[in-house]
Amino acid sequence: MRAVVTARRAALLELLWNEGYLLAAGLVTRTEAVVGRGCFGKAAAATLKRDLRALKTVLAAQGWNLRFSRRAGHSGYYIAGRPELATEIAAAIRASLSDLDQLQLKLAQRLTPAQRVQQAGQLSDQLRWMAVRRLLAEHPDMSPRNAHHAVMQRYEQLGG
Repeated sequence: MRAVVTARRAALLELLWNEGYLLAAGLVTRTEAVVGRGCFGKAAAATLKRDLRALKTVLAAQGWNLRFSRRAGHSGYYIAGRPELATEIAAAIRASLSDLDQLQLKLAQRLTPAQRVQQAGQLSDQLRWMAVRRLLAEHPDMSPRNAHHAVMQRYEQLGG
């Protein structure tokens, strides 16, 4: 039980350190994606409140302040003095945007909504089968059916 609390608080701290103005629902969802669905228990709001109180104490001991903003466009929890988005993450986003193929973007803009949904479904299927193949390579004794089941269970845990 203690390990889950520590993992949850570490995930929350990393989220808040890297990104500011996060609302409670987003913090819970994104933390569960890292730690596991249900890691906040049955009273997620109360658990989150306790975790944020503990993080506030830890941060204050290091000279940082965890705050909550209600300002339009900038509402949510943030660490005062930290950038809204960590510079490393902003740089990674800029780098990935520079890699985009402009022709491919133009072609994608021409797709109908139905075609976009179809492409998203195909991509999802391909990613799922890649995960199954990876799992089978790591566990050669596992049957393809069990590997697919394991991948789908993990997908469900992540909120899929």
